[in-house]
Amino acid sequence: MNILIADDHQLTIDAYKTILSFSLQLGDNINFIEANSCEEAYLKINQCIDNNLRIDLAILDYSMPIYSEKNILNGADVCIYLQKQMPSCINMILTSIMGNIILFEIILNVKPHGIVTKSDIDGNKFLEIIEILLSGKKYRSDFVSMQIEEIWENKAFVNDLNRKILQYLAKGYKLKEIAQELDVSEITIKKRISKIRESLNLNEDDNILKEAKSRGYL
Repeated sequence: MNILIADDHQLTIDAYKTILSFSLQLGDNINFIEANSCEEAYLKINQCIDNNLRIDLAILDYSMPIYSEKNILNGADVCIYLQKQMPSCINMILTSIMGNIILFEIILNVKPHGIVTKSDIDGNKFLEIIEILLSGKKYRSDFVSMQIEEIWENKAFVNDLNRKILQYLAKGYKLKEIAQELDVSEITIKKRISKIRESLNLNEDDNILKEAKSRGYL
């Protein structure tokens, strides 16, 4: 089995390799492919393609040094590239980032087989997750599931235009200025702000920006 591990901390890669060596499901015939950045991961994937070597499992850290030349900015972008080149590869993204919008966008746009926040797992749990993925199932860690559930409960924040309105409000823009920037009417802006307030259970006097920031939407 060929396993790609991409993480900018070599100690983390070594730890994953040690844990995976205890998996009875993986067996003894494991070929590890290592990368410490988005660029190196991209090049290793292409190298495997050139050598007709299939990557069976990819374990990708979200935050790694970027590969600006190819506009690969994180592990999610690496995952998207890998999915295009090797659709059968099982992939998992691990992240230390807790913002629910980022987690939501990974699930929405990347659709990895597994997505895990590092604070949710230890060595035993890591191995358990890998074996779940290899059995053909998908996996989200507890924190990820909780954050995604909160997003769906507040569907106003799923909408890209609503998030842009909040971002402009946070920068101090007036409603008229936001309408001009987004090329919509001022009435539309007011209606959307009202919907956002409603989704957060806020009164007119409550601070919408403070609440949005506290929940990770800004």
